[in-house]
Amino acid sequence: MDRRQLLLAGLATAGSWHRLARAATAVATPGGPAVAAARRVLERWLGAGAGRFRLGPLASEATTDAYEYSARAGRVAIRGNSAIALTRGAYDYLRRHGPCLRSWSGDRCALPERLPDASPVHRQTPFALRQYFNVCTFGYSTVWWDWPRWERELDWMALHGLNMPLAMTGQEAVWNRVWAAFGLGRPELADFYTGPAFLPWQRMGNLDGHGGPLSDHWIEQQRQLQHRILARARELGMRPVAPAFSGFVPAAFQRHHPDAHLVTNSSWAHFAEAQRTHSLAPTDPRFVEIGRRFIREYEREYGAFEFYLADSFNELDVPVSAEHRHDELAAYGAAVYRSIAAGNPAATWVMQGWLFHDKRAFWDGPSVQALLRDVPDERMIILDLSNELFHGWEAHQGFYGKRWIYGVIHSFGGNTPWHGDLGFYAADAARTQAAGGGGLVGYGMAPEGIENNEVVYELMADAAWSLAPIDLGEWLEGYQLARYGAVAPDVAAAWRLLREEVYSTTVFLCKHAFQTRPSLSPRSDIVVSARLRSALDLLLGAPAALQRRTLFRNDLVDVAARYVGAAIDRRLQAACAAHRAGDLAGRDRDASHALALMRDLDGLLAVRPELRLERWLAAARGWAGDAQEAALLERNARLQVTVWGGPDLYDYASKLWSGLLRDFYVLRWERFFELLRGGVPDAEIDGRLARLELEWADRQDLGAARAVDDVPAEIHRLLRQLDG
Repeated sequence: MDRRQLLLAGLATAGSWHRLARAATAVATPGGPAVAAARRVLERWLGAGAGRFRLGPLASEATTDAYEYSARAGRVAIRGNSAIALTRGAYDYLRRHGPCLRSWSGDRCALPERLPDASPVHRQTPFALRQYFNVCTFGYSTVWWDWPRWERELDWMALHGLNMPLAMTGQEAVWNRVWAAFGLGRPELADFYTGPAFLPWQRMGNLDGHGGPLSDHWIEQQRQLQHRILARARELGMRPVAPAFSGFVPAAFQRHHPDAHLVTNSSWAHFAEAQRTHSLAPTDPRFVEIGRRFIREYEREYGAFEFYLADSFNELDVPVSAEHRHDELAAYGAAVYRSIAAGNPAATWVMQGWLFHDKRAFWDGPSVQALLRDVPDERMIILDLSNELFHGWEAHQGFYGKRWIYGVIHSFGGNTPWHGDLGFYAADAARTQAAGGGGLVGYGMAPEGIENNEVVYELMADAAWSLAPIDLGEWLEGYQLARYGAVAPDVAAAWRLLREEVYSTTVFLCKHAFQTRPSLSPRSDIVVSARLRSALDLLLGAPAALQRRTLFRNDLVDVAARYVGAAIDRRLQAACAAHRAGDLAGRDRDASHALALMRDLDGLLAVRPELRLERWLAAARGWAGDAQEAALLERNARLQVTVWGGPDLYDYASKLWSGLLRDFYVLRWERFFELLRGGVPDAEIDGRLARLELEWADRQDLGAARAVDDVPAEIHRLLRQLDG
């Protein structure tokens, strides 16, 4: 038995893995539909060039997705055992031999007149399920997406070989019907639903009402959108994860059911009392009945599902007694499972495992075992989604017989500066496979926010198809070839430095000091050394033809933004230090320099449309049914990327976006230094800034962008200014 067979055998020690893996290929065995679905993905990307690819079924005993490709005489033959395998096979060939790349900030695929020959290649993923999204992604990234943007993302998933997306859109239309069946009218839900930008946290039971109300127009449009998302996902043979009932009910539920046992949950992120959520006790017979009604109604609307997501204690204190803790935890687990099974007896409960890390002081081994105790092993999957911070599977012995998916979050709040640990992503999943956890059935990419750090997600998608650790040096060369169309010596040297400087460490949040509420002790998560400057100089030395390519320009902007952003941080820190030392002239000089650099950086970022605040705001307003709703949606969009809500979360979801710099960060720091010059006591400054932030969130105007014409020339100018 070779190494590949040994690893697969180790993964399959649980009989349930075999059944799940075979199901993954059985649901999409290629005949006409799977081949046709894969071909349509290629046609949407390559146009007429898709005709140069011959797609067909793969005769294989593989229990997970697998593909083969070869190329000869300008034609590429691809065989796969599912639509996703076929699209992944085509993408593998195109990236290695095209070279082509599909990314959020742009595509590169200029097919040559004759496609290169390729010897036969066979690849099989060790993971039956390749899960995608975090519940929070539906707030930090997808909340304003229309169908064209969703269609592009579904194609991106298919090309990257992902087959298990969370499907959280459009559930409020179903919840309205369920709550109506329990006597609650639409007006009584006004304080229950949040605004659109905060729905993930309402769905997880963290807060009620924030940023609302939620309009019927929004709910209906999202219902229609979800139908299109699910139709395409199913066409591609994906296995979407639907929402389920986690125990959270509107406060008005008590009025209609005075005998119901409701628990008021702990305050989340120190939100006001009015935003606290309420849970129905698992012993209340209506718990299972609500879950049953929801799933029946959900499947009546959207069709049948095999996976249902429910999270009952996300970042909340667990409402159990000390005396009967384990029995009460078991009752919660049993109630959630029974509520799902009552609606669909064949369904599997999927649960995010973040709570085991976030509240690890509470979730010791016996407590986790108690929660899972009365749920059948084959009817549960845990998304162990933060392995870069915490190996939950290791701490909890493979989750005590339950099936689980290895995952990585990477991006918290959708922070955009480059960050992450490429060495970890390249090797840790393979090391986990080799550890032989029998319940391991999948690989997960679970970012809170996407459309950032594209190299990270390209690498993680490859790790989902690799049995062995990835050779990162070799991989980065291939990535450059696919992304830029060439591997220039200076660029390769720059990427080696970037790997050491920005992509070698796991971080939680990643933002600059100027992206935080001003204080006299501004702190930055961004640390730079001389290596970053050397990397930037090397990129600026790349051939002119390379610098004109969109994806190279995008990366150049990101690296320059990190370097210039760090310089802004240093100027602000120097200004604050000067103030503390009584050097008022020095304070004003450094503050003025920092503010000027912020405006300059705004112009550099503005060359990339996807890094503009106005794009985010326009997408939000585009969902409005009238002017009043447009104002509410824009306020949601502004709040989320700045104040957020609650004293713990301001600037949590900060972005390096043009518009935020010139219109918000500059405004906030200007006001801060004005208050210092005016002698306002330190104790009052924070409150005044908080009011300024809320005033800005209520605005509907935005200063015009000033995009630079020549990116390399502008970066050289900024560097001369910083060196002067």
